[in-house]
Parts: sequence; C-alpha cells; structure tokens
Amino acid sequence: MKQYATLKDVAKLAGTTAATVSYVLNQKEGRYISDETRRKVLEAAKQLEYVKSIGASSLKGKSRKLIAILIPQFENQFFTRIIVASEEIFVKHGYDLIICNTLDKPEREKAILNRMIQQRVDGIILTPTKMGTENTKLLRKVGMKMVVVDRPLPGVKDFFWVATNNYGCGYLGANYLFSKGHRKVAYINWDSGIEDLEARKHAFFDAAESYGIPQGHLVVAEGGFSAEEGCQLTQKVLEEHPDITAIFYGFNIQALGGIKCLTERGVSIPDDLSVMIIGSPEWVMAGKNDFTHVDMNDLELGRKAASLLLSQIQQDDEVPFQHIIQDCSLVEGNSVRDIR
Repeated sequence: MKQYATLKDVAKLAGTTAATVSYVLNQKEGRYISDETRRKVLEAAKQLEYVKSIGASSLKGKSRKLIAILIPQFENQFFTRIIVASEEIFVKHGYDLIICNTLDKPEREKAILNRMIQQRVDGIILTPTKMGTENTKLLRKVGMKMVVVDRPLPGVKDFFWVATNNYGCGYLGANYLFSKGHRKVAYINWDSGIEDLEARKHAFFDAAESYGIPQGHLVVAEGGFSAEEGCQLTQKVLEEHPDITAIFYGFNIQALGGIKCLTERGVSIPDDLSVMIIGSPEWVMAGKNDFTHVDMNDLELGRKAASLLLSQIQQDDEVPFQHIIQDCSLVEGNSVRDIR
C-alpha cells in the first residue's frame, strides 16, 4: 500500500523544516515565512498529494480500527440492510463504523471522502454518486482500502466491486409478469443518470421482445427517487394509460409511494392491477398483499463487501482486484394476477 505523505516528506522536497511546513499548511501566524518558502511548501504538498491527518500522531502506521461506509440514501432499506450485515462482520473483528449519507450529491461525497482520508480510516465501503470515479481518484492514488457496492466506477477497472445483477433483476421481474399473460405493462423508473441502474429498464424491454410484445404496448414513466415521485408517476400512468394490467416498479422507494396512491384510489391489487417490485424492504412482505418482488439479496451483499474489505486490510500482500456480481431471486407473493 502506498503510504500517505508526511510533513517530513513535504519538508524534504521543499528544502525546509517540518515545523515550517506545519506553519504554512495550517496557516499559522506569528512567524515570518518568505513568499518563496510558502510557494515551495505548497507546491511540494500538491506534488506529494499531502493530506492533513487529524488522527493522533501516536497512531502513525497503526490501525485505527475504523471503517467508513458511505451510502447515498438512508431512507432506502437496501442500503441500511447492507450496513447492518457488514457491521456484524466488522464488529467481530474489533472495528467501529463511521456511517455517512452522501444524499447522492457529488460535492458532499467528495467532502466526506476527504474527511475520511484525514481521519486515516482503515478502509471505506462506498456506493458512489455519478461523480464517483473523479471523487475517488485520490483514494485510489494513496492506496486506500476500498470496496465499491452496487454502482461501479465508470472508466476504472482496478477496484473491488460487489453488486447485484441489475439487468438480471429487471429481466426476472419483467419475465414473470409477461409469463402471467400481462402485455400492457407500465415500468416506473428512477431517472438516475447511472448507466448500471438503467440496465433494469433495458432488461424490461428485452424481456418484452422475447415475448413478441410491441413496444407500443409498454409504458415507461421516469422521475425522481422518492415516494412522492412514485405516487405522482403512478397517478400519471393510471390517468394516461387506463388499460394497463400491471405496474413494474424498478425501485422500492418509488413503489412505496405508488402503492399508497393505488390504495387511495381504491385500486385492488391484484384484482384491478398487478404489481411487481424490485427490492425487498420489510413492507413488501407485510400486510395482506405480500408483494411479488425481486430480492436483491442485500444482506449477502453487505457481508461480501465487509469480508472483501477485511481481506485487503489484514493481508500484507496485495489482494487481486475482484468484481463480484451476485444473482437476484424472485419471491412470489400475491400481487400479480395470472390473466392467461
């Protein structure tokens, strides 16, 4: 693993003392330092990619027993279940967790990652924003132990990644609906701009094609990632396409709002309308409907991510990069009616 640059490293390159470097980088006052020396220090720090450490100096070179987990949506049980599963593994090995919510905002993600470098955490589990490739550049340069979960880092090959097959999830759910005779189906989607997540929608169309279903029979409604958006998209679909027989929700948060909308409108599931959901939050298996859904096996995803990160931390030799894509599974409830 590449080591972080120290004050002494910066001082050596700048041709000055560690104390002078500390004065410059910490913007201390009360001591005269020439402009030329300041310039040399700042250039040396930039060249060495120096990152200030806020950890205790006594921990230099030692493990802090800290793992950072960055997820984009606390309200999404897919990610909270990943945290729960990974924490079980880390606790057994004496690690504490720092849990951070990026809110799917690239600027926030970048700021948090910089703070985690300063904290000198032992490793990071991250579900990146769409700017994740750029925001993790420094982490990858300094050799920070890291596992990426769910979404990849576009343009990067050498990283550890565990994910569920998003295309497989979309195909599995769509194929089930079509196998039950549904031909006029609406797919409600999060317009994420993230290519790997768009694979669910592509799979929906591919499954329809395998059944010879014309695209004109299919409806796609896209919007933001929230229950409110899910409700609004559901209302729009029902008003504009009253002849559909099923709705396929690509994301469970949107489904939560959509189900609320259907209930308020007096729509009976599955008698009036069939429903399929990708994701397995607790509510999909509770109540009278017991929704048919695609289980992304999020708990196993969390366990794999934790084990993969620990293998990097605990082994002296470099661990070969791995991409682990796990299968999803269909859980049959009673929200899809057979209309064949």
